Amino acid sequence: MSVSLVAALILAAIAAAAPGQTGRAHNQAGTVREGRINKARKPGRGSEKKLPESPKGAWFEDVTDKSGIPPLKYSEGVNFCCLEGGGLPDLFIPVVKGKDRLFRNRGNFRFEDITEAAGIKGKSGKDGIGAVFADFAGNGLEDLYIVKGAYPYGDNVMYLRKPDGAFRDVSREAGVVNRKNGISAVAADFFGSGRPDIFVCNWGVNTLFRNVSAGGDLKFRDDTLKAGLGGDGRSWAAVVADFNGDGRPDIFVCRGGYGKPESPRLYMNNGDGTFTDRTAESGISGIDWSLGAVAADFNNDGLPDLFVTSYDGRDRLYINLGGGRFRDVTKTSGIDTGHSVGAAAADIDGDGLTDLVVAQFAGPVKVFKNLGGGKFREIKNSGIGAWSRNEGVALADVNGDGAPDLYVSNYDGHNRLYRNLTGGRRLAIAITGARGAGTEARLYRTSEDKKSLAAFQELPGVSGFCSQVPDEFLFALPEKNARYNVEITFPGGEKKILYDVRPGRMEVKSPAKGKKQ
Repeated sequence: MSVSLVAALILAAIAAAAPGQTGRAHNQAGTVREGRINKARKPGRGSEKKLPESPKGAWFEDVTDKSGIPPLKYSEGVNFCCLEGGGLPDLFIPVVKGKDRLFRNRGNFRFEDITEAAGIKGKSGKDGIGAVFADFAGNGLEDLYIVKGAYPYGDNVMYLRKPDGAFRDVSREAGVVNRKNGISAVAADFFGSGRPDIFVCNWGVNTLFRNVSAGGDLKFRDDTLKAGLGGDGRSWAAVVADFNGDGRPDIFVCRGGYGKPESPRLYMNNGDGTFTDRTAESGISGIDWSLGAVAADFNNDGLPDLFVTSYDGRDRLYINLGGGRFRDVTKTSGIDTGHSVGAAAADIDGDGLTDLVVAQFAGPVKVFKNLGGGKFREIKNSGIGAWSRNEGVALADVNGDGAPDLYVSNYDGHNRLYRNLTGGRRLAIAITGARGAGTEARLYRTSEDKKSLAAFQELPGVSGFCSQVPDEFLFALPEKNARYNVEITFPGGEKKILYDVRPGRMEVKSPAKGKKQ
């Protein structure tokens, strides 16, 4: 990793240390249901159709060459976001030693570079590492925050999206320049205001920007010390989820570096604008240098578990026991990866269980099928290339068939787009509005007298290392004759129930405001 960002930062640290349509819509069953069927850039007709498999039965097919996405050397993360709310996910790639790139999804795995037309400006050698999309201004448009502070030093940038679709740099007036040694960022409504705030991972003191926008002016306030998040360290990435079930977004921070072991940190949201470090009693241990993490329900018990990548050892899987406590099940899980950077999780093969993708730096990207009961099996013929030096990965429904497709960011320029070949009966629910991250959805299999939990998902906002997934739930409906309902819980506690759902794609708008803390 001698020329990678990670190595460059390590060497820098060593040198520094040395002296000297909204409303109700009809689903495919013909019943009126909450939500909206998406019409933006027509995603397709749902996914009861079985796609043709490769001769070897691979899960993925490489579709990069015809996608319009060029090789991008020195790319770190992956950001999927539906710029046309509820439509097909567009793609933003931060490039640490080049110009960041924004691609519009034109359908059928074809993308168009709209970076310059969108007003995304950059200077070669000073562009992004991590980034995050969110409706920071609360006007229904996705804005963009780019972290540029680590290599070389630069000012983070906030782009406000205008009604005409272009972006405008409002970094200084918004108060989010954050000229620190930054790596990545995550957006979530940490204070229950109905507006997304920003947590920035830095080498040094992390930053929590509270969204205090009012009267149409985008404005943030640094609440780091007040929130109890002012501890020092070398942070790489953070993942947000309600880990203890109290309805508030908590923060898991990946930390560490060469020559200075640093365990990750789990901060619980107290609901009064402050956080408490609960790492010691959480059961999360055994990692001295973590670069990325993904929160997902791997055992279908309705709780977000944690998969954490380790750059200097074995990756770890922690099962959530409830109340903010975890159990390390790595040894019995069948997951044998290490020296990894990014990770992503979704039900890739449509069997109702959350599978796992791990981006190793010293080896290839690996895909693990969830067998249930905390057990996984590597898919040897996944269809993913054997390149090493992989970094950010993200799963998203790129073509609108409800199945999660994969994008891999590779430091040597072997970034690839993969189409999901597994087919199956799929349901995609796009969440629009300012408060997507932290929204939960429970898929229930129902009968006349009872219901049982079939799957649980929480929109994480981020995935693995410096990456982001769209605000969408991707559920499999494996039993053709079964009836399914979806219960959606938004930050603040408001719920919507979608009855008798069928395969297809729909849109649900989040409420405008949450509960004030």
